[in-house]
Amino acid sequence: MFNLSDLPEKGAKREQAILRLGSDEANGPVLFELAQTEKGKCKTAAQKALALLEYEAASPLWAKLAKGKFMGIAILTDSCSNCVSESIAPVIKERLSSLLNESTQRPFTYKEYEQLNFCFALMLGKDSPQMLEIYRYLASNIKLVSKFKHEPLYDGDKCQTFAICDDLMLYQATQSEIAKIPAIILTASIIKNPSDKLIALAYELYENNHDSFLTPVFMADIITKEAAYVFEHYSPLLGSKKEVYLFNALGMLNYKYYPDDWTYWRSRPDNGMEAHLFWTNYRYGTYEVRTYKIRHVNFDPRWYSLLATNPLERKPKVTWQQYNRSGVLYESYDEMLLSILPPKIDDAALKAQLYDYFKVRSEHHKVADSISVYKDALKYYAPES
Repeated sequence: MFNLSDLPEKGAKREQAILRLGSDEANGPVLFELAQTEKGKCKTAAQKALALLEYEAASPLWAKLAKGKFMGIAILTDSCSNCVSESIAPVIKERLSSLLNESTQRPFTYKEYEQLNFCFALMLGKDSPQMLEIYRYLASNIKLVSKFKHEPLYDGDKCQTFAICDDLMLYQATQSEIAKIPAIILTASIIKNPSDKLIALAYELYENNHDSFLTPVFMADIITKEAAYVFEHYSPLLGSKKEVYLFNALGMLNYKYYPDDWTYWRSRPDNGMEAHLFWTNYRYGTYEVRTYKIRHVNFDPRWYSLLATNPLERKPKVTWQQYNRSGVLYESYDEMLLSILPPKIDDAALKAQLYDYFKVRSEHHKVADSISVYKDALKYYAPES
């Protein structure tokens, strides 16, 4: 067991040392003691580290935090502990049930909207029995979820947007898109923690005729199965009414690329496709909680030529997607496509196809100068002079 006397006496070094204790289940008793005796940032560090562990004695603490004003998101969001999950699930279920009932009567107040997003953040990656029931509860109440609206959040707000965190937002919210929220949260949860329970739940909810749950099913297979299988199993859905659910999953992928002359720090050593989870809850001067997970995935390059076809055709909006660069064209199919493409393509035929596709798209879809999707694509895939 860790000896408390080995901790630095104070300051950031003590805080970081306490956080590191969360990597070993044997440190549960020590962290439980520190969570009660430390002050300030070191107390928060002890609670965050303890929340990563399966330490039953802390269950009342997690329930108490979840009942607080900010629902303990700074402490509990990163946790995938079953102990934490089971302790806070009843609180989340009660809050969501109340909000679902309110959604039929009126738009959410700012505080209710904030509480809704706290609930979603706390669900991420957790797969205890009671937490899985919350997903089933939301799925069984999709019609109520689709009615979510909020009051103006600032002067002049036309209430056209709806966000589930600062990194995932609808810019033209419709009932059909808001109804996808439970599936999008489950997709994010699977990126964070692709556990057998969460993946089985995605399949269960999809098979129960909730088409939107094709998104987490597709993401689960991208993460866990061979790239060739995923392509051969899902590519036939392109052109069908279900393709948009595939696009929402692809909108949470990003091709990580380092130029040949890159000399700076690398978040990972090689180029390649990644599933991205960026989840931020922020209020100026009050709280800032970030959950960040990057998961390398294998991706069959045959997708690229299928996705870059019929440039004159009207493409569906890809509403739920994460943006990983500046100058983006929000809710754009082409933005989603460019995000998953390698900037450097050796296949001459594919490179030519991509250049022709984006050239036609750029000529028929005029965008503001600040939007870089077509400029970047034409630069990446331009014929060599």
